[in-house]
Amino acid sequence: MAELEQLVARWQSAYRRYSEVHETNRYANADDPEAAARIAPSYREVAWLWRQLAAQEASPWWAKAAALHAADTFDHQAGLNEAVIKGSRSTGEVER
Repeated sequence: MAELEQLVARWQSAYRRYSEVHETNRYANADDPEAAARIAPSYREVAWLWRQLAAQEASPWWAKAAALHAADTFDHQAGLNEAVIKGSRSTGEVER
């Protein structure tokens, strides 16, 4: 149970960071590479922690399914933002 409690605490911390970055990016354009660079790592971190929570034996099947779906969604968003970052690099824009 201690491992689950630690994972929950890590997930809460990661989700709080994601929420803070999301708020910072609130008025940024979807194709803003700086905004994408700020949020993509947060998406990946939360997705990874969702998967760790889903892997817990104590989690019921429906919680595992929900956590894995959330992880896929966060990974998808990370990929979209990483594509924005790569696009800015390929067009010669300088990352700050």
